[in-house]
Parts: sequence; C-alpha cells; structure tokens
Amino acid sequence: MSEQSDGTQQGAEQGTEQGQTLSSLERELSVLVRRSISSVWNKRDMGVDRWTYALLVRLAEEGPLRVGEVARRFGIDKSTASRHLGRMETQGLVEGVPDESDARSVLLRVTPQGTQHMGEARTRRLGVLRKVFNAWPEQDRSELNRLLRQLNMALDQTEEF
Repeated sequence: MSEQSDGTQQGAEQGTEQGQTLSSLERELSVLVRRSISSVWNKRDMGVDRWTYALLVRLAEEGPLRVGEVARRFGIDKSTASRHLGRMETQGLVEGVPDESDARSVLLRVTPQGTQHMGEARTRRLGVLRKVFNAWPEQDRSELNRLLRQLNMALDQTEEF
C-alpha cells in the first residue's frame, strides 16, 4: 500500500510541476503576444497593420487564394476576411484575378505595391528583432525557431486555435 501511495504522491507532484510549467508557458506566451502586438507587429507607422501584413505574407507565400480559403487558413469568418481583403484591394495591395478552375470565383493575389509594402514592413520588423536577438548565440536562436515552429504546427492541428 505504501508503494501505491508513493506512486500516487509522485504522480501528484509531477502533475503539479506540469501544471506550473503550463501556467508559466501560458503567462510567457501572453506577455510575448502582448509585447509583439504593441511594439513590433501593430505599429501603424510601419505602414502595414498586423492583419494586412499577415495576409500579404500568406498570399505571397502560397499564391492566389479565394476569400473563403483565406478565412479558413486564418480561422476567421468569411465576412471578416472579405472586409480585410476588400480594404487591401482598395489600397492597391491585392487584386482579384479570375479563377481558371471556376469562372464564378476570384482569386486574390499580392500586387507589386503590396509586395513593396510587405518588404518594407518586414525590413523594419527584422530590425527590431535583430536588436533583441543580437546577443543570443546562434544555437539559442535556432532552438527557439525550432520550438516555435513545433508549437505553431501543433496549434494548426488544434481546432481551438
């Protein structure tokens, strides 16, 4: 019986440690997101807000997409995606082109002006990140990159995100 108690006690301690680790991760991620949004990704003076930047990057990396596909990939409803993309089209950052596979549909793609805006924003944002990570050893930066990629892949597979 003492063996079972010891095992139960050890399991409870591990559960508490895991709970503390998850709580700490949740807090650190919250701080990271708050700081990222306020200091790096949402600066209006960078000329491209965080939604515009994220949409431009996705369209540039994946090629032309339908509004519904953009909404699905960002986990937002179609009307929200349409509103953001419509604003970007008015600004000349994206343009609609006929979908050759479905004449009723339009694909949105990044314009040369959108590519330029995205490049300028990326240059400014990378400048901020260089200042932060300049003192970090390359191995630490690579490890953080690997872990963030792993986290994002896991989040992509979780319906709650």
